Amino acid sequence: MSILTVTPHALVGRDAELRELFALLHGVKEGGGALVLSGAAGVGKSALLGAATADATARGTRVLTVTGVPAEGQVPYEGLRRLLSGTGLAPADFEGGPLGTAISLLHLLSALAVDTPVVLAVEDAHWLDEPSWEALAFVGRRLRSDAVVLLATLRDDADAQARLAASGLPALTVPPLTGQAAAELLARVAPDLGVALRARVLAEAAGNPLALIEFAGLASRQDQELLASSRLPLTERLERAFAQALAVLPEGTRILALVAAVNEDDAIEENTRAASLLAGAPIEAAALDPAIRAGLVVADGVRVRFRHPLIRSAIVQAAGADRLRDAHAALAAALPDDDDRRIWHRAAAATSHDDDIAASLADAAMRANARGASGLALEALERAAYLSADPARRGARLIDAAIMAFELGDRAALERLLARAEDADLAPIDRSRLTDFRDITLHFVWTGVDRHSDYAATIDEISARDGSAIALRWLHMRSLRWFFSNPPRDARALVLAAIDRLDVPDEPQIIASLALIGPVERGRHILARLDALSKASWVSPRNLHLLGTTALAVGAFTLGARLHAEAIAGMRARGPFGSLAQALVEQATSAARLADTRLGIVAATEARALAVETRQPQWVFTVDAVSAEIHALRGDTSTARDLAAQAERAFLSAGAHPMLALVQLARGAAELADGSYDAAWDALRPIFDPSEISYHQYMRLWALPHLAEAALLSGRHEDLRAVAGELAPIIEESGSPIGHVALAYVRAVTAPDQTAEELFTRALREDLVGWPFERARLRLAWGAWLRRRRRAAEARAPLRAAAEAFDALGAVPWAERALRELRASGERIRRKHDARDRLTAQELQIAQLVADGLTNRDIGQRLFVSPRTVSTHLSRVFPKLGITTRGELSRLMTARDGDYII
Repeated sequence: MSILTVTPHALVGRDAELRELFALLHGVKEGGGALVLSGAAGVGKSALLGAATADATARGTRVLTVTGVPAEGQVPYEGLRRLLSGTGLAPADFEGGPLGTAISLLHLLSALAVDTPVVLAVEDAHWLDEPSWEALAFVGRRLRSDAVVLLATLRDDADAQARLAASGLPALTVPPLTGQAAAELLARVAPDLGVALRARVLAEAAGNPLALIEFAGLASRQDQELLASSRLPLTERLERAFAQALAVLPEGTRILALVAAVNEDDAIEENTRAASLLAGAPIEAAALDPAIRAGLVVADGVRVRFRHPLIRSAIVQAAGADRLRDAHAALAAALPDDDDRRIWHRAAAATSHDDDIAASLADAAMRANARGASGLALEALERAAYLSADPARRGARLIDAAIMAFELGDRAALERLLARAEDADLAPIDRSRLTDFRDITLHFVWTGVDRHSDYAATIDEISARDGSAIALRWLHMRSLRWFFSNPPRDARALVLAAIDRLDVPDEPQIIASLALIGPVERGRHILARLDALSKASWVSPRNLHLLGTTALAVGAFTLGARLHAEAIAGMRARGPFGSLAQALVEQATSAARLADTRLGIVAATEARALAVETRQPQWVFTVDAVSAEIHALRGDTSTARDLAAQAERAFLSAGAHPMLALVQLARGAAELADGSYDAAWDALRPIFDPSEISYHQYMRLWALPHLAEAALLSGRHEDLRAVAGELAPIIEESGSPIGHVALAYVRAVTAPDQTAEELFTRALREDLVGWPFERARLRLAWGAWLRRRRRAAEARAPLRAAAEAFDALGAVPWAERALRELRASGERIRRKHDARDRLTAQELQIAQLVADGLTNRDIGQRLFVSPRTVSTHLSRVFPKLGITTRGELSRLMTARDGDYII
């Protein structure tokens, strides 16, 4: 007797699990959700999922199902295709990369559930192809407002649990049956079993329903040797039981079952074709009949599937390595040349080095990675390395695989691959690549210019071996690290000369590399090229992003803000979404420098969510530091300090010491907001001191305006003059826009009385249109200077303008300071509260997009949520703002800020 031939019966001992499942299903019309059933093989996850889907179907809910299979990871998005096969829907043919596909899937399901709730039932999710699982997990995290429920079953092994942990989905662990429930189930399926055997079955099954029923069948057949093998793991004993059932079947049945077990496709026609090649004689679909009668497989004339995953693994385990290779070879021969699965099976069948297979497999890995199947691509590239006969090529592929593991976030694979690459016979250029990459990923070395000593030579060598375009690509990947390494001028000169030797046009990619490596020496040239390139109609979103990064590197934050806004608009529509996360971080960085706190908080919030979604922790750390400064500028200094401490821990752990300058910037801004000017100076000063860990030779220009204000308000005029005197030649050479703005402020606030008025007037005549915060800061200092010299009437105009500008930017502490000065000048005025400040970051973002004329669907597409979720947010926004229509919201969001009551 087998569990696979027992008539379905009511579940025993699962009342608690069923209550949780039914509560989720029965509340679906008010809002959906997700639940993953996790537990050991045979514990009853599938039975619970079946009970849930049966209940949903009975209630009129639409149920979409899919089952993962072990080899399905070789076919990206195959799981989604099968899940949606009966709906006529497809997420834009899975274009736009992993995130684009996930967004499309969310919107398709949201639309499908408008009239009828939808349940997605995913069985054996641990074997679902990675891109499909990632898309479903993305959807599952966003179902609070939609009538969609995602249910999945997942094994409890380490790999499956790692997948579950990374998904962020809620889980329910399915435990073994209690002793009483196990006894009741056994009495139902084997009522005639003797007392002694009954006790033995209960003891050996240990509450596992599948084991209990299979062991009961063994005992009933007097085939009890497996019951006596209690030292074996439970799953192994079950696999042996299934293997015994297979062993007595005809040879043709066993051959066809083996081919089906190693194939990722369940099409009978394909499997019989490969099985015939393996057998050397025709094998028809009828060969499956004995396996069907034995309860091992089910077939419908077109498809074949195994009744339980352990049956598939039992067949594979029983076959032996040689027979498995033969099965893979037969499948490779049965598949067309243009099917990537052919090379996967050829690789699985290989017994020694084969450069032809290795090269084809490496190409297939790159195609899989481009489609979003990163885990599969990593596996293929590592296999390609081991199949490579040339030791140097093998080592190069191991490095490429390690880079892929790093991007995937697979730390164990990263360490394994780097260790093996260390032992490989590497070409000098690849040894340099390995050293550089190992330093970043394993040792977290972001500082120390001695490690860049061969950088210029490496650029030359890559250019000679692979061409200038490839050299430039590698250069750009490393340029950001260079920016954060505080290299000396002579080291920079060598690399800049190597870049000049590259035979490439003066395009965004090379301009960005020059800016990140030599923002001082090449600053003025870069600013001129930026102006020209930013106006070109042919510039793509990716290149706009590169130009935005360039603008930040040379201190042109006003231009950077515009370029990133344009780049982000294009990336939202077409991706790539990993780069979109970086662009949003840099947009938030520009907003922080310009003190545009409303844009900053919105961009930073979205950037962090997207960086987490695309598994880019380095941008999570960075945006936390940037968010800290933005919160400080808004006056939320408690949150600012918490975020700064969080970012500091991350940067210290990663060895990203110069990035601590961002942390000190935030802390300095928080002290300024709180009126603690001595503390602000102390927080900011380390950014300017080469002996400090948070020193950064370029970000000190970013910090100079804050430092100048702290010096002015704490009486450190001489100290400020010394810092500005040191930086003035650098600002002059580089042409840094933020540096020039800061110097104008410094010269005005540190001038003696007899020249101060002239310098304030001159500074205010500068082109500060793109620097509203700095203009307001200058006006505040000018108004305060006038008031302290008993020129109150003259002080009111600049103070009022400063207060209005600060308020428009959401820089509340600075607005309040300007108002205090204004009141001290004799003007009665108070700030009118801005209702928009009541909104959360996402509510503010949605409200602004409504004001821009976007529909709920458009907004959902942009923010990676469903239209219904947008509607839910708006239902909270309207009461907070005291409005009832989208038109009122548009008028409020576009109204002039900074209203005051006099």
